[in-house]
Amino acid sequence: MQISQGISVGLSALRRNKLRSVLTTLGIIIGIAAVVSVVSVGGGAEHLILIEMERTGGAGMIVCFRREFIRRDDGRYMRNKVPEFIEYEDLDFIMEYCPSLKTATVQASQNLRVAYKHRNQSLQVQGVTPSYQDVNNWFYEYGRFISEDDINRIDPVCVIGSEVHKDLFEMEDPIGRELKIGSERFTVVGIMEEKGNMMATEGWDNRVVIPISTMQSRFLGQMRGWLVLFAQAKSFDLVEQAVAEIKVAFRQQHTDEKYFDFFTAKQIIEQVGNVSNIVQILLGAVASIALFVGGIGIMNIMLVSVTERTREIGLRKALGARRLDILLQFLIEAIVLSICGGIIGIFIGSGLATGSGWIISKFMIKDADWPAVVSLQAALIAFGVSAFIGVFFGIYPANKAASLTPTEALRHD
Repeated sequence: MQISQGISVGLSALRRNKLRSVLTTLGIIIGIAAVVSVVSVGGGAEHLILIEMERTGGAGMIVCFRREFIRRDDGRYMRNKVPEFIEYEDLDFIMEYCPSLKTATVQASQNLRVAYKHRNQSLQVQGVTPSYQDVNNWFYEYGRFISEDDINRIDPVCVIGSEVHKDLFEMEDPIGRELKIGSERFTVVGIMEEKGNMMATEGWDNRVVIPISTMQSRFLGQMRGWLVLFAQAKSFDLVEQAVAEIKVAFRQQHTDEKYFDFFTAKQIIEQVGNVSNIVQILLGAVASIALFVGGIGIMNIMLVSVTERTREIGLRKALGARRLDILLQFLIEAIVLSICGGIIGIFIGSGLATGSGWIISKFMIKDADWPAVVSLQAALIAFGVSAFIGVFFGIYPANKAASLTPTEALRHD
């Protein structure tokens, strides 16, 4: 019997028992749908992290700050008392001798009371350089940003976030107006574009940005160790090379790079990817239990089908059907049942993933716009698994049917 004939006979048998066929595939449908939706939602988490990274500077972000504790040779830690600090002057040296860097900035932050007329708030105030915009992928929308001249003159100017514009100025034009930061007066020269409140950008719109030199002279005074270096590698692949170059630069500027900690966005992405893979594997393993149950259901129904159609098997063998023909017929029925369940499960799983992404964005992590990424790889794996289940759990019933002799089968009541 040709494969096409086997498929035709198998489909005819399934059509004769529509309800039983649907109920048989239910376990496969549930299992495949669960696997596809879990993998898709998990992949969406990783994709969302990448989107968030781009909103806050990109996957090439490198952060360096003064280390609080240093590991001693005996394995214990001691407080870092070495008088080595990140300096504003380090910036030019780093940009000159680190060719893998695209841009870099230093900044310092403090929470200070910011007031305009009778309205005031405690906000994060950041001392920055002009390259702050490029490093953090955050640009001014109105007016202008902090310039080199502002830094050189130690000007009392500031750029405010969109929420500060809304809360303190009540959407009035703030350009050229004065507000108080602590006890100092600053002139507003610009408004930053809205970042929005998502996981990595929450609170950005409530920031006030001032020149780094003004921050140093007006608020930090003689305090040191407040500056943090933020840099962007030219590409994701050059992050490690860029970190190595910065360490060499720090070795020349500050004796040893061990006094400083280095942190990259690439580390977060890799950690999130590892955690996401582990979670997907665990949840996929739980969901695969439904696939196993569905496979047992297919084997059970196929055994019942063999029993019901024993006389048909005997008649076909008496007319010349070979053992392989009978085996192929029942095996095809099991595979068709499994694959149909797999295809339906893929569509249902894709719908569940999309719905789950909407629910997460709407009610759990608001405004996150969680992307449920239904990957082709997950769908193909699910399809392959469903076909394998059909073969694996269909072999025994098909073999039992093929092993019947014509006389034995024809005598069956």
